[in-house]
Amino acid sequence: MNMLSLIGRNDELFTTDISNNKKELNAIVGSSRFLVIGGAGSIGQAVSKEIFKRNPRKLHIVNISVNNMVELVRDIRSSFGYIGGDFQTFALDIGSLEYDAFWNADGEYDYVLNISALKHVRSEKDPYTMMRMIDVNIFNTEKTIRQSIGKGVKKYFCVSTDKAANPAHL
Repeated sequence: MNMLSLIGRNDELFTTDISNNKKELNAIVGSSRFLVIGGAGSIGQAVSKEIFKRNPRKLHIVNISVNNMVELVRDIRSSFGYIGGDFQTFALDIGSLEYDAFWNADGEYDYVLNISALKHVRSEKDPYTMMRMIDVNIFNTEKTIRQSIGKGVKKYFCVSTDKAANPAHL
């Protein structure tokens, strides 16, 4: 079944734009350093793969799930092989002291993409999960924004798939 036909398209949404700007896109990504936070989740994996296949100077991926990280690395290696740049993954919680040590040891990125989120899955009646959602989706976002500003990151991008505990929705 052609999934694109379900939504009335022949091509993926950005195919033409990416094709028309391929040279410039590859040049920018190829000379840049990236940190993808939440890079082994569903959206994060897609973003990480798009960056990886354009041979970045540095691509560091942080995710709390070791299993998702292993799956991502296996998929990248089998699909795209290796790159000349610095490609590393780190199983870290961005709210932890270990993440802070990681950030302070390097933290030299041109682009930080925060795609981490604790998703809202009927947990509004569970105060413990809700507190964790607020910690992850709000406080950790604020923390990584401040860290990025402090290190002079060119661009900080954040997206959350959660509508209940996203700073943009409060």
